[in-house]
Amino acid sequence: MRLKYQNGGKPPTDPKEPLDVEKLKKGIAWVESNNNPSAMNPTTSATGQYQQMYKSLVNEPELTYEDVGDYGYEVSNLMSRDSLANNPALQELLMDRSVHKGIGQRSLLRHGRELTQEFQQQLGDKWNFREDEVAALSHFMGRDRTRQYFASIRDNTPFSIPGTNHTAEMYLKKYNEGINRGN
Repeated sequence: MRLKYQNGGKPPTDPKEPLDVEKLKKGIAWVESNNNPSAMNPTTSATGQYQQMYKSLVNEPELTYEDVGDYGYEVSNLMSRDSLANNPALQELLMDRSVHKGIGQRSLLRHGRELTQEFQQQLGDKWNFREDEVAALSHFMGRDRTRQYFASIRDNTPFSIPGTNHTAEMYLKKYNEGINRGN
C-alpha cells in the first residue's frame, strides 16, 4: 500500500527545517534577473524573472494554443519568447511546476533533497549547504553539473561552469542576498 503525502500532495522535506518554496523562488529571481520578469538573456534562451530556458518550455501546454485557421483545421501556435517575457503570471506557473513537478527533469525540490542526501555524508565537514541552496544550484547549473560541483569539492578538483556565468559560490552569495532582501 502506498501512502499519500500529507503536505498537499508534495513530498516532505526535512521536518526540522522545511524548504520554503517562496524563499527559494525569491532567491532565484534575485540572482537570475534582479526580479525583472521581462529579462531576456541575449546569448541564450533564458527568459523572465527566473531565467528559465525558453527552448525547454516549448512543450508546456500553456505555451501552445490551438487556432482554427482559414481552412477550418486547427493550427498549433507557440507563444513567442517576447510574450512569455511579458507574462509574469505564466512565469510563476512554470516556475512552480519546475519546483514541484519538474519540467523535462526532476523537480527542483527533489534535486535539492536527493543531492543533499547523496553528498552530505560524502563531504562531511566540507558540507555547508542548505537544501534550498542545492535546489537553487540545480536551477542554475542543472542536476548533473551540480553533482559535478559537489564531487569536485569532495575530490578537491577544479570545477568551472561553461560560458559567461557566475561561479557556484558567487551564485549562492547573490541567491542568499536575495532571500534576505526585505526581511
